[in-house]
Amino acid sequence: MKLSRRDVLRLAGAGAAGLALGCGDNEPSRPPGVHHASLVLEPDTTAFSVAVWSSLSRSVAVSVRDSSNGEVLATMVDLDAAGRAVIDVTDLVPSTTYTVELLASGGTRLGPHTVRTAPSPDDPRPVRLAVSADLDPSPEFVSDLLEQLAAAAPEVYVSIGDFPYTDNGPPAMTVPEYRARHAELRTSPPVRACFDTMGVRAIYDDHEFRNDWDAMWVAAEPDRYAAAMQVWDEFFPVRGATGEIRYRSWRWGANVECFLLDTRRFRSADAAPDDANKTMLGETQHAWLVAGVRASTATFKLIFTTVPLNFATGDDAWHTFTTERDRLFGELVGVAGVVFFSGDQHFFAAHRHAHGIREFQVGPLARGLGMPGPTAPGVVFRSVQYNFGLIDVDGEHLTVCGIGADGTCFYKEMLSASDLTPM
Repeated sequence: MKLSRRDVLRLAGAGAAGLALGCGDNEPSRPPGVHHASLVLEPDTTAFSVAVWSSLSRSVAVSVRDSSNGEVLATMVDLDAAGRAVIDVTDLVPSTTYTVELLASGGTRLGPHTVRTAPSPDDPRPVRLAVSADLDPSPEFVSDLLEQLAAAAPEVYVSIGDFPYTDNGPPAMTVPEYRARHAELRTSPPVRACFDTMGVRAIYDDHEFRNDWDAMWVAAEPDRYAAAMQVWDEFFPVRGATGEIRYRSWRWGANVECFLLDTRRFRSADAAPDDANKTMLGETQHAWLVAGVRASTATFKLIFTTVPLNFATGDDAWHTFTTERDRLFGELVGVAGVVFFSGDQHFFAAHRHAHGIREFQVGPLARGLGMPGPTAPGVVFRSVQYNFGLIDVDGEHLTVCGIGADGTCFYKEMLSASDLTPM
């Protein structure tokens, strides 16, 4: 639906009637407790989604323009009873930068968001991705890291968990309480400023429901679990998702294919015996991953797991699921360009596992720092600081940098596909 001037005037109200959508995020003063937020999600070669939330508005005007300032979409969207809407923007051009702006009731503006579509699967141009985890809006965790993430200008950011922390005291238990925690983080000015500059692909880890949750907690707190997952899906909708399936893969040019795992919804109890019946992924997801990685024609296959493959503290990571993990390792032998990225532990690390499999552990963006356990032969490097991982792929080489709050690359490795071939 084309957005008319009458629509804009109706949304903006008399006090903001002269404002145009191109003015940026200069929203007027607003009553306490009134919040609006938006995020650009799931970019691929020809589409992305815009997730909108508001505690006040019932409609928003949406404007999308391409890099030449040509109008791609101008429409008005009604919000649902929870104050949310998802706008799928389709029929886009690969490897193109778009600008998204929104106008809510009373003249409140969201954006401009900048998002880039993925290169075509046969496009060999260099690409840049970023990955991290663990984001809490509390002032005690403030640093310049979100500014550094925006300055790094990744084409897409992959969030691998704890976005947001819904179990800060008092913990969320109901749908309204979970919505409030998501809204608190989504409306935080530093968070908005950062994620206005990039598209996002995301999966939950544990704190979106409760700490270290597994099958036991799903059975023990079914209503709380259902509320947590409902609200996650409201704030992080996945285009085309069905049932409980949130794991997914996507291409980012000729040289990169990404596999984003769900290590929570299908996992057994952490305390279950570590045998063939114990699973982190569930048999369907496990088979999907192996088949997808083996079939991929991308030079590099990036596998994102919210919890580490090994060397973690506690019982909540892959080292208590070794039967399935070791089977997975064996199934990847001989596949070129395989590399894992993980989060959860709140410090940066580089690891080497059986068959030479490599893993880079990232985070936190903004949360308390972790305490590494004893060193082990597979631990290549550790650094306890706020961080994100920056992934640059240029032809036959993949470079990983650990970026700290001062913007410096404190750890760097350049790897070829042969370096990343399990043997």
